[in-house]
Amino acid sequence: MNKNIFSFELDGKQVLGFDTCLDPRSFGQAKMADCITQQGAIIYPDGTVESWQPGGVTEFVPTKAGPHSGETMVIWGPDFPGEELAALIDGEDRKDEALEAIRFWLRAAAVMGNKLDDASFPGASGAFIVTGPTKNKYPVGTVFFPPARLLKRTLDAAGDKALLEAGRFYHPDLKGDEAVSFIAGAMLYHVFCGRPPFKRDDQDVQRQDIREGVFIPPNLERPGLSAEMSALISGAMKATAKSKETVIRPTPDHVAKVLGPPYSRKVSSWVNSLGDEELSKIRAEHERYVKKSSSAVNARRFLVRYKAAVVISLAAFVALIFIIVGIVRRQMELPTTKGMNPVEVVQAYYAAIGELDSTMMEACVTGRAGRDDINMVVNFFVVTRVRQGYEMRDAYLNAQRWVDAGRPVTYDTVFGISGLSIGVLSVGETEASFEANYILWIPGEYSINDSDEGSSSPEPDEYVPIPPEGTVTRDRLTLAFEKGQWHITVIERTTRPL
Repeated sequence: MNKNIFSFELDGKQVLGFDTCLDPRSFGQAKMADCITQQGAIIYPDGTVESWQPGGVTEFVPTKAGPHSGETMVIWGPDFPGEELAALIDGEDRKDEALEAIRFWLRAAAVMGNKLDDASFPGASGAFIVTGPTKNKYPVGTVFFPPARLLKRTLDAAGDKALLEAGRFYHPDLKGDEAVSFIAGAMLYHVFCGRPPFKRDDQDVQRQDIREGVFIPPNLERPGLSAEMSALISGAMKATAKSKETVIRPTPDHVAKVLGPPYSRKVSSWVNSLGDEELSKIRAEHERYVKKSSSAVNARRFLVRYKAAVVISLAAFVALIFIIVGIVRRQMELPTTKGMNPVEVVQAYYAAIGELDSTMMEACVTGRAGRDDINMVVNFFVVTRVRQGYEMRDAYLNAQRWVDAGRPVTYDTVFGISGLSIGVLSVGETEASFEANYILWIPGEYSINDSDEGSSSPEPDEYVPIPPEGTVTRDRLTLAFEKGQWHITVIERTTRPL
């Protein structure tokens, strides 16, 4: 709780003060008087917006009963009877009140729109809300966003711990709707799981956890939490993309729709009762997840920390792999599509994906066609061989065979395509075109949580099965007959999530 924000009486009226914890001289040197010009915003439950303007600055002389120990400069403005949203969410016995506050906060954030990024400090520490009847004009659900710079100063004055706690509820890189969804997800996690998703004693490590999405899945942290709420929270706090792909989070409107209007559902309505056996299974899975993810996060960050040495070692390893591959290639006859008709070429190409046969894929195409597919298969082939080396077993499972077996839970890595259907669009003497429909399966990824437990690699029986991710795919292929062989020259692809 930010103790540097408090109500006090000034010239016979109650006002809201922001203690800068600076003496008059330091206040002047820091040019804090500029904070008086920045406005805050008060959002009523009906969407009405009211500006909050600081009224001035005064030298505050605390009493023995007050929260302060020295004379400091306090910037004051109109009084607001609400309480800090972060403190409300942290209350163990006020979960339903906290859920209602999140609903009202989402409404207020929607009213603020893009102005929220610049006008207020992000996260649960940057908002105050009325939770009960007051003697003034503010009804329950009224939200106050103090001026950002003024609030940041009070947190700075409170010390590193206050900044650390405030930083647990917002993503340092996100803006707009993505930022709102992330904050809502972090607050909901705290309400349903009883603890913040990101809790570290070091700001840099905590920010790294936030950026990488390092948190225990809510359904493991809170046994019995509904799949709908668990997916909503996890989706809102997804890791920032490290590639060109866009991270798709639930929009604030979607979060608000799931939560429902004020007073519609309580926290308990999203939590199912579990028997002792079910609870025991979830707790065991929680323990396995913590151990597995701890090793994975530590290993990944070790690689980042010692990137130069790793790159050199990896380059040497890759060079060795290429030398071995070159020797093997020269000793074997390269595959060819000679004698195949165009349909057989298309069938061979997709069959080669599932068999990790990049050489056959290259034989089926010409130019840049299929280059991304070939690179994907080559990279996956190397990964599976490395894993096979340290696990001493074949850890790869063809996707079609996995689907045919009923998609069982497996410790093997599933990769490839299933449900392939090929339609003929046209076939001529030198050109042909086809349409291929299938599902591409690639290994999925869990969000990873760090812990202070050992960094040694877990035993194989401690691995958490990783479910594959399927993408519905449609390819339009163009083939040409050149030099006595059919080759795929163009692959036009459209995809959608399964």
